[in-house]
Amino acid sequence: MEVVLVVARHDRGDEIRKLLCLGGCAFIRAENEKEARMKILDFQLSLVIVDALLPGNDAKDVAIFAASQSADTVLIVPEDLVSHAALIMQKYGVYVAAENKESISAVLNAVSVARVKIMKAEEKNRKLLLRLKNEKLMTEAKCLLAGKRGMSEPEAHSYIEKKAMNCRISLADAAMGIVRELS
Repeated sequence: MEVVLVVARHDRGDEIRKLLCLGGCAFIRAENEKEARMKILDFQLSLVIVDALLPGNDAKDVAIFAASQSADTVLIVPEDLVSHAALIMQKYGVYVAAENKESISAVLNAVSVARVKIMKAEEKNRKLLLRLKNEKLMTEAKCLLAGKRGMSEPEAHSYIEKKAMNCRISLADAAMGIVRELS
C-alpha cells in the first residue's frame, strides 16, 4: 500500500486530502517542518504533498528535504504562483501544482508517468549490467584459456560454447567454471 504524507496546517490538511482523489493509499499527516522531517525519515513514503501555506519558508524547505530523500514530492501553491514556484523547485525535483483538483490531478499523472519511465530505465540498466558482467566473465575465461592453454580468442570462444552445450549450462556458467578451474 502506498503511503502519502500530507504536510499542511490542521485546517488545510483535510481540504488537500479531498483534492488528491487517491484511493487505496494510507495517509499520514504532519503540521510543521519538524514533524514532517521526522515522518519523511521514519516512513517509506510513496508521495509527499506539501502545502505552501505553512509558516515562513517551511514549505519550500520540507519539499526540498522530501525530494532529497527520494520521495516524489508535490508542492501545492496558489494558482498565481505556479509558474514562478515551478521554475524554482524543478532543480530540486519537486513538482508544483495549483490549489485545484485539475492541476493536482495533472501533476499526479506526471508523477505516475515518471515512475513508469524510471522503472523501465532501471530494468534496462539491470539487464545491461548483467550483460556487462557476463561479457567480462567471458573475456576473463578466454584470456585464461589463451594464457594457460595457448588457445586463440576464437578457439577459446568455441571451447566455452562447446562446454556450455555439453554440460547444458549457460555461457556465463561455463565461463565461470573455466575461471574457477584455471585461476
